[in-house]
Amino acid sequence: MKTLRYALIPALLLLLSGCVLSTMNERQGTKAYLEKDYATARAKYEEAAADGNAKAMYHLAVMYAEGQGVEQDYAKAAGLLEQSANLGQDDARLMLGLFNLYGDGVPRDVDKGAGLIRTAAENGNDTAMYYLANLYASGLGVEQDLDKGLYWMNEARDAGFPVRDELLTRDGLAALYQ
Repeated sequence: MKTLRYALIPALLLLLSGCVLSTMNERQGTKAYLEKDYATARAKYEEAAADGNAKAMYHLAVMYAEGQGVEQDYAKAAGLLEQSANLGQDDARLMLGLFNLYGDGVPRDVDKGAGLIRTAAENGNDTAMYYLANLYASGLGVEQDLDKGLYWMNEARDAGFPVRDELLTRDGLAALYQ
């Protein structure tokens, strides 16, 4: 039994070092991105994404969506967002939801888009909460429901999203979509 336990240690260390390296590459990519060194950012994000790093996939998707250091490619961005969202990354769910709402890089599917945004909101993403509130207020991808819209608008504010005061009333929210 001791032999088996000791045999597992190198495998575990190899696995952990891969996770650490992936996280390190993702952080180095973010540093380069913030410094507008898009070539380095892309390389680091690609390395981390190849290791299954969901945040790196999301950041790389943003680069493709915005055309930063790469040729703008919504379909490539959508594919990366799908992979990242499937790994539980809520910013990717939100962005992929918006892609589906507007048909950017994917066929337009407002129901799927609203569902992705709802999942991100339910997981605590304040920006997704704000968007979900607007979906309920407008009836886009969900049944129009001002009470649910107001609920999610308040949730967004409570989670830290900068919501204008007039959107925190039923009349204020309704006025946006009349």
